[in-house]
Amino acid sequence: MHHDTHAHKHGPDCCGHDHGHSHVHEHGHAHGERGARLVFWLTIVTMAAEILAGWAYGSMALLADGWHMASHAGAMAVAWFAYVFARRHADNPDFVFGSGKVNALAGFGSSIGLGLVAILMAVESCLRLVSPVAIEFTQATVVAVLGLLVNVASAWFLRDEDHSHSHDHNLKAAYLHVIADALTSVLAIVALLGGRYYGYVWLDPVMGLAGALVVGRWAYGLLKETGKTLLDHTVERSLLAELRGRVEGRGVSVRSMSVWSVGPRRMAMQLVIEDESPRPPEHYKSLLTGIDGLERITVEVHPCPCPMESNT
Repeated sequence: MHHDTHAHKHGPDCCGHDHGHSHVHEHGHAHGERGARLVFWLTIVTMAAEILAGWAYGSMALLADGWHMASHAGAMAVAWFAYVFARRHADNPDFVFGSGKVNALAGFGSSIGLGLVAILMAVESCLRLVSPVAIEFTQATVVAVLGLLVNVASAWFLRDEDHSHSHDHNLKAAYLHVIADALTSVLAIVALLGGRYYGYVWLDPVMGLAGALVVGRWAYGLLKETGKTLLDHTVERSLLAELRGRVEGRGVSVRSMSVWSVGPRRMAMQLVIEDESPRPPEHYKSLLTGIDGLERITVEVHPCPCPMESNT
């Protein structure tokens, strides 16, 4: 006699389970989009001021920092586009798990740009160690301080105001770009003051190298984090253990379980269960309520022990 194993499947909750998460998701994206837009225009204005001042005062340091900010203006433009794209395609059925991954994609691209900036900073600093560049310290310091103030204001606009979107890769990339700018401004001010008052002209390229190392490390960390999201890397083991613990017990065992990120604080899950007394998929989904960001769940249920084929 041949026994068939019947499987029950269930997709995303159709009874409003996702509504609470979508509010946080929309709030986080609105904050990120607004911040990216403001910082983009601030960066454009500051970039123009630094490039013009660099040419006017013959300061390669200011000119280089101006072009450095230009690369970050491009990063802000990418971040802005990502938020607009995600918002406009939030309900587009062509994206199976939503358009949230454009956020990670933008963050991945920004991290590559940030890494290239770090390399250019390191190369330029090494060249200046070999061939020092004359700087008009007073004028350059004033512009550097103004640039730092703009970076502080930009970081304020991009801050994570309630930690509800701490996994927003796009916002994080934009924020890191601003922090990198602030760091280079601080290092430039320190080097300019050291050169002006103590004659330590070599401080400028040394500070540039230090900044390049820090920026490069940030870029690598962001590249690694966003890369995991884009490649559907599984979530943390501790979360997997918690999810398994909620489901298993009283004749229920997990045959297979996959949980991965599909956007900022949004996860998908595929669960295959063996149960001595199979129940509707909604029962097993109810065991997983309260897990922040777990929105799309597919449940497949099999009788346990699984019937064996036999011949009569």
